[in-house]
Amino acid sequence: MIELRPWVGFDSLVEGLSRLQARAREAAVRSVDEILTLRNWLIGAWIVAYEQEGADRARYGEGLIDALAAAFKARSVQGLSERNLRNYRQIALTWRRLATRQTLSGESGAPGQIWQTLSAESLPALPVGGEVLPWQDDAWMLRLRRDLSFSHLLELSRVSDPLARAFYEVQTLAHRWSVRELKRQRDSMLYERVGLSRDREAVLALAKEGRLLDTATTNVRDPYVLEFLGLPERRVYSEADLESALVDHLQEFLLELGGDFAFLGRQYRITVGGRHHFIDLLFFHRRLRCLVAIDLKIGPFGHEDAGQMNFYLNYLREKVSLADENPPIGVVLCADKDAEEVHYATGNLDQQVFVSRYLTRLPTEEQLRTWLAEERELLARGAKTKGEP
Repeated sequence: MIELRPWVGFDSLVEGLSRLQARAREAAVRSVDEILTLRNWLIGAWIVAYEQEGADRARYGEGLIDALAAAFKARSVQGLSERNLRNYRQIALTWRRLATRQTLSGESGAPGQIWQTLSAESLPALPVGGEVLPWQDDAWMLRLRRDLSFSHLLELSRVSDPLARAFYEVQTLAHRWSVRELKRQRDSMLYERVGLSRDREAVLALAKEGRLLDTATTNVRDPYVLEFLGLPERRVYSEADLESALVDHLQEFLLELGGDFAFLGRQYRITVGGRHHFIDLLFFHRRLRCLVAIDLKIGPFGHEDAGQMNFYLNYLREKVSLADENPPIGVVLCADKDAEEVHYATGNLDQQVFVSRYLTRLPTEEQLRTWLAEERELLARGAKTKGEP
């Protein structure tokens, strides 16, 4: 809220009016974006409805989009190319309830008065299709079309699995990802990497409530994809090189970590018994409310790495963490790891120590399939050890 009073000085007046101009422009852009999203969805909805119930639909069959594009070109109608029409149709097939009759009649917060020129009859009756989670109601659809651009929605529509798409919807809104960052996270298979296979409660929370549980297990990923560093796969580089590259690309690294990490420092010194030790990278996680120590390893994980991290975390818990913070957690970021060695090295430690791999290029589906199989095997082995069914 901008508050201007008669006695303000000239500089204050300029500053206040500048803020007003900027906010008005932002509101106008958001309004236009929502109008375009609604228009594009409505075009797609009409195409889908015609494909299913059109009187002469059999005449065009799979060539409908091409026929429509040709007809619009003959009429000199801009913006309705074959590619655009396919995108609009894809959006309508993905979100059958992105708009309602109430929305199009201008009674549900649609921008301005523009949509009042469209009667409720403009909305075709789309058959219910696709899997919808309980919390993906009209209010959620309103958030999607108001807070995300059409380009965001187009990227999300390319995720075929409903639960995975819901995950990316939540993450995009929560972390305000750009379209570029959303595409990067989708291409790097974040949903598969986020660790949901190790914490089934997180999957249930997403399916039932549209959120992820704030636990260390769900916030530490494996692997981390660091392709933005530009490091070749087989080039020889030191841990100092890796650390410097991560700090130089800190913004990208923070996004890859998860968006709730705040950077505190590199080579964080702790002194015990007159000897200095250095934690490679130190962060604070806002939602977990705890320190996060990261130790970088160029080679594979060794059992001694877990002991070293446990040493760091004990010190941080007693000497650095504030009284109202949760115990710190540690991540050993390594080039490779053996699941069984990690299991025995980190079991029964006083602190939470995680071991994650890093990749200098995007993972293949085969890599992810192998790693997730290893995690499931360890999970099953641990359940049998505890006597669980």
